[in-house]
Amino acid sequence: MSPPPTTMVAIGMEREVPVNRLSAWPSLLPAMAACVTHLGGEHFEESLLSLLRQSVGIEQCILFVFTSNDRMESLLVDNARYPKVAGRLAGLYAGGLFRQDPNYPLLRQLVGADPGKEGVRLVPMRTEEMSPAYRSHLFALPDLADKVSLLMPANGPVYYLNLYRDLDQGPCSAAELERLEALAPLLASLVRRHYREARPAALPLSPEEAVALAPLSERERQLCLQLLRGHTLKTAAAKLDIALSTAETYRKRAYAKLGVRSKAGLVGLCRRG
Repeated sequence: MSPPPTTMVAIGMEREVPVNRLSAWPSLLPAMAACVTHLGGEHFEESLLSLLRQSVGIEQCILFVFTSNDRMESLLVDNARYPKVAGRLAGLYAGGLFRQDPNYPLLRQLVGADPGKEGVRLVPMRTEEMSPAYRSHLFALPDLADKVSLLMPANGPVYYLNLYRDLDQGPCSAAELERLEALAPLLASLVRRHYREARPAALPLSPEEAVALAPLSERERQLCLQLLRGHTLKTAAAKLDIALSTAETYRKRAYAKLGVRSKAGLVGLCRRG
């Protein structure tokens, strides 16, 4: 019996991605199509999260970018149940905890690497290589059961996607890891394209703002900076070229992660540093 034909998904000029290993999951195709449709736009991140939840099942997702100057920055932080805890974890990690990550040497190795040669690295959680301090921070979420990372070099920076599972979901099964591995080239192409094309950050941060807003994703951070510079939510949305409803979502997520309830609370947090 001859093998089934290989289907290819093309993302712009990126390398085509074989998806014959995903042919058993046609339900994923709408989520994949949504990610492609929203590349560079305001709805990409929610489309990406939807794809990850449907394909693997995750409680928390944190996407970082690591650069050659040994800097780690959060791009996407999502945990619907514990946004404040997830935000605090992302802030601690980007603030220096990343140097205790067992994957840190590999991240440094992949900076500047050609994605066509290096591809994507899928790394399961390596608890035996974690220091007690790092492990205590990683498991700050009470019901965290597992973590899987994708390291995606991009001809300079490295995108670092961390996917977490809770106790109800349990650790990733062998089938789920295989599914994620099959999706990895597509996920890498999507992430590289989106964050290369997305609207760049327009406002610089003061040192105090950088510390206070570290737990936020890039979009949430930019919205907060617009608010801190005197914009209303409506004018901030116009400035960032996003819908008002999207700005409201970013504000809600940001305030939850930062533990503030109003713009006054945001201003006070950033002035304290």
